Amino acid sequence: MIRLSRDGFLKAKEAIFSGGSDVDRAWFRYQFEHEDTEAFLRVLAAHQYDNGGFGGLVHEFEYQGPCLKCTEHAFRYLYYLKEKPPAAHPLIQRMMSYVLERYRPEIGEWGQLLEPEVNDGCHVWWWTYEKDERSYGGFDERVRAYNPNGQAALAAFVALYGELVPDGLYRDILRYPVEKVRRYYDRRSWRYKDCPVDPVYKAVWEDPYSLNCLQQLCGCLKDESLAGELKAILLQDPTACMELDERELLKGDLERAPFKILSEPNFLYAALREEADRGLDLLIRLQHPDGRWHLPYRFGEGERFDRLQAAYEVHATMLYLAQLNRFGRIESGPGGLPECMPAR
Repeated sequence: MIRLSRDGFLKAKEAIFSGGSDVDRAWFRYQFEHEDTEAFLRVLAAHQYDNGGFGGLVHEFEYQGPCLKCTEHAFRYLYYLKEKPPAAHPLIQRMMSYVLERYRPEIGEWGQLLEPEVNDGCHVWWWTYEKDERSYGGFDERVRAYNPNGQAALAAFVALYGELVPDGLYRDILRYPVEKVRRYYDRRSWRYKDCPVDPVYKAVWEDPYSLNCLQQLCGCLKDESLAGELKAILLQDPTACMELDERELLKGDLERAPFKILSEPNFLYAALREEADRGLDLLIRLQHPDGRWHLPYRFGEGERFDRLQAAYEVHATMLYLAQLNRFGRIESGPGGLPECMPAR
């Protein structure tokens, strides 16, 4: 097991403070300089619009207005806060209003997470707005079509602050990701291996980002029995969405790397400690001499794509530092480092 060197840490810090966003810098100060939760939330709140949605938190498109995708990213910061803001916090209240107003019960999810204006600016091809006019005849159809990618993270936010949600709406939002896991992730279900929701993957459980979102849902559910049931199902084949052959990962496709999926010391890490530790070793070795973690591909051609990619890579560098800290994988030095977050 290796640790990120103090020199590597300081180079990453320099990259963040020279080229990162205000949120990247605030997240660093919160993670490593003992800045308090409210100080970070003040910076995050600067990206919240009057309607409660967040903008400017996704670095793969130029659009800065509010959208569900950026709001999902705001939730990820909340998820990793050691002290969660109370439900009465104005940021949480406005955010919940935005999320609930955009929920679509006729499909059992939020549908399109982008706004049409994303297409007007420079954006990576995988974040292109497409009008979503789906509707389904019944519950079974909605569960089959439910895509946990992004959707389950928004459901996790609803679960985390369920006291702000009317009972009927709360149950409706949560039943779709819960039933998705029961039907399509459980090897005992006759529906297992059915229902691809992304053309890249043969089955829903092969999508690594979906597993990230479902881990967060498990971490936010107040019903411990239900959370335990879902965790047990997800543990049946936890490496199904991972590429464990480092030679394949080094060819350039890192989306299925264990460090992309095992991002906190939770129930999956406990079951896959060896795979996770090897993945974190790889993550450390992938840091470039300039302190950043660079993508193995380009967003596109031209200065606008270059600017997006530069911002994205600094943002990823900050997220990787925080992740390594959660696992105690950064060398201490003068002044030390803050304690790692407790396992969930």
